Amino acid sequence: MVSTNLPHFSELQYNVAGLLQETAGGMRTADVHVPISRLDQLDESVDVVAPFVGTVRLLKASTNVLARLVGETTVRLTCARCLEPFSYVLHIDLEEEFHPSVDVNSGAAITDTGDDLALVINEHHVLDMTEILRQAMLLSLPLPPLCREDCLGLCPECGANLNEESCNCQNDDIDPRWAALNALIVSDSDTNHPE
Repeated sequence: MVSTNLPHFSELQYNVAGLLQETAGGMRTADVHVPISRLDQLDESVDVVAPFVGTVRLLKASTNVLARLVGETTVRLTCARCLEPFSYVLHIDLEEEFHPSVDVNSGAAITDTGDDLALVINEHHVLDMTEILRQAMLLSLPLPPLCREDCLGLCPECGANLNEESCNCQNDDIDPRWAALNALIVSDSDTNHPE
């Protein structure tokens, strides 16, 4: 198993012609550094604040290439409870199998490249990891985004951020739509805890 540096055209595109000509077990590795400007182009809904830094390892299988991408970037999110912005580190560790679209030796087209076009090595033998990184970043976002697990959120009455200040609001008013449910709770507690 030989491991060498990988020639690349851009941050996430790699020429694997040499790797495809090797026997199974051949490997290429490369450091990955994708600048913020490039990450912003992947998905405008994600506010990226740090470059993606990591490594890629490509392993020749019998006819395909197994790609593993490991690294991290930082995004800016808004907390679902207190509505304050916060930074969140996305840790990416993904592995995918890429299929060549042409035979590297004969140049003949290969029709069975799988169902996912993002996992096809193009006719110039370039393996592009752009789409799988975009998908992995979106899937790594926390739902719901919380600045911290014990975030207290906002007071529903005055809107104060309860992480930073306390308020004197007391909401004893029961929404009339919930009054019947509240009666069941009171009734159940009386039944379970007789005096």
